[in-house]
Amino acid sequence: MRFKLKLLSFFFLFGFTLSYGQYQQLLHKPYREKVEDIHQLYKNTINKGREDSLYICNYTQQIKDYALINDDQELSLEADLLYAYSRWFLYGQEKPDFLDDLLLMVEKGEKEKVRHIKIRAANVLANHYWQVKNYEKSFEWLLYSSKILETTTSENFPNMAEHLNFIGRCYYYFKDYENAMVYYKKSSEIIKTNFNAKAVLEAQNTLGLCYQKLGQLSLAKKHFTKVINDTSTYKDLIWQSIASGNLGYNYYLEESYSKAIPLFEKDIQNALQIDELGLAAGSAIPLADIYLKNERLDSAKQKIDEARSYIRQSQQKDRLRKLYPLMSKWHAANFKIDSSSIYLDSTIMAINAYHQKYNTIKLLRANQRVDAIDRELEIEKLHTENRLKISQRNYIILSISLLLLGSLLAYWFRNQSLLRKQEIKLLKIEKTERELKLSENQLQNLKLKIQNGQKTIESLQKEIKTNDNHNIINELKSKIIITNEDWDKYQILFTEAYPNFITSLKNTFENLTPSELRCLCLEKLKLSNKEMALVLGVSSNSVMVTKHRIRKKLNLKSQQELQKLVKEMK
Repeated sequence: MRFKLKLLSFFFLFGFTLSYGQYQQLLHKPYREKVEDIHQLYKNTINKGREDSLYICNYTQQIKDYALINDDQELSLEADLLYAYSRWFLYGQEKPDFLDDLLLMVEKGEKEKVRHIKIRAANVLANHYWQVKNYEKSFEWLLYSSKILETTTSENFPNMAEHLNFIGRCYYYFKDYENAMVYYKKSSEIIKTNFNAKAVLEAQNTLGLCYQKLGQLSLAKKHFTKVINDTSTYKDLIWQSIASGNLGYNYYLEESYSKAIPLFEKDIQNALQIDELGLAAGSAIPLADIYLKNERLDSAKQKIDEARSYIRQSQQKDRLRKLYPLMSKWHAANFKIDSSSIYLDSTIMAINAYHQKYNTIKLLRANQRVDAIDRELEIEKLHTENRLKISQRNYIILSISLLLLGSLLAYWFRNQSLLRKQEIKLLKIEKTERELKLSENQLQNLKLKIQNGQKTIESLQKEIKTNDNHNIINELKSKIIITNEDWDKYQILFTEAYPNFITSLKNTFENLTPSELRCLCLEKLKLSNKEMALVLGVSSNSVMVTKHRIRKKLNLKSQQELQKLVKEMK
């Protein structure tokens, strides 16, 4: 696991960047502008406090007096926090009553509404209880800090990333990866600065670890790659190395061994260079497993021996629970069944020791399962048996492959069926649209025919009235007039273009006569009174009378209201 619990609250209080600053430089400055000077102030005060037990009291009182003379209440509170923190840092383990000063600082920060004082004091309290393994109390203060952090921003509180990381780190320690991710996500999205860059990179890397632990390997890879490919001025070679090793483990879990091997080898080299033997063991173990799976038994044995040496030197005995099962597999592969059983027993002891460590932890949310050891042992036994039953394993793989193939075929046929149904549906829609367009065109042609006929009649009427003209006019009128039989055909056509118009009229206004319905249908086509009269074979006055009767039935005051009603009805 590429993760180290950082217990020194000095770093999470003040970050990583050092610059010298005296308290005079802090006067009347917002916290974001003086955080680095505060860091140096605390560092110097603690170093001198180690040499002179009275220095802390005298120096912080000097700062407090200076702040009060210059009317800077925030600097006065900073002096109080410096006094409380420095005494806790140097003597807190032996004198727990020094915590009272930190509790008082939380109250003062709340009362004076100086948020960063309250957050930092609460975080020191959480850190103290974590160090003394009072996890219940630690989580109380962590959750308290979390609520306050929600009320500020990383711009106003530059320590935001490290504080969020500390909370996430504690959840991660108890394998509560979902809750850990909540805080690491927030931290990883903070804009990097010289002050917080390392904390943000830690968050991005550990967020990848959370996804890896939850089996979401593609998301884990995304976050590891983000750290590795960082080309900004804030890139960090150590974090890039750690993320590279974690990416190698990601490939290992995906069984992409050719990609995992060079990353593991590089990670071991980098870990040895910075004297992190535990990290080297963390990469040597899965690398040995890869060699074992590829039947490179000599290479596997070499990495097993290296991992065992790294674990012994680093005293990270928790890693034995992963090494011993591997040693059992190696002996089984060499048909040394007795030795394999011995290391299987060692596995049991290592797992027991690992879980015993966590069984003593008193956490409010403690929900560890009693059968965790039995499950892990059962898995290891199955792995050993599988190596001795190759044919059974191959049969299972073949069955799964056939099942997968069958599922893919079923999925393909289902998709084809859905596509055919979708095509049929689209064809039906296209057909309906064509029919609707045809009906609208036919109605438009009818309207144009009526209008052209009316224009022709009016033109003939203006000319010299002769018997021939009179006969032509009568013949035109007879061709345009809609008979009952024509009306039935016209109504079908009209209904196709306006499906609900006639039905809505009948349902809404039940007392309309057939002739009034015809008049309203012609009104929908925006025909003039003369054109309606020509179609219906009546005079224009008759059409006007019909419209007047309709308006009276429908309680409409004007022709414009009638036209509006007809237009709005579909």
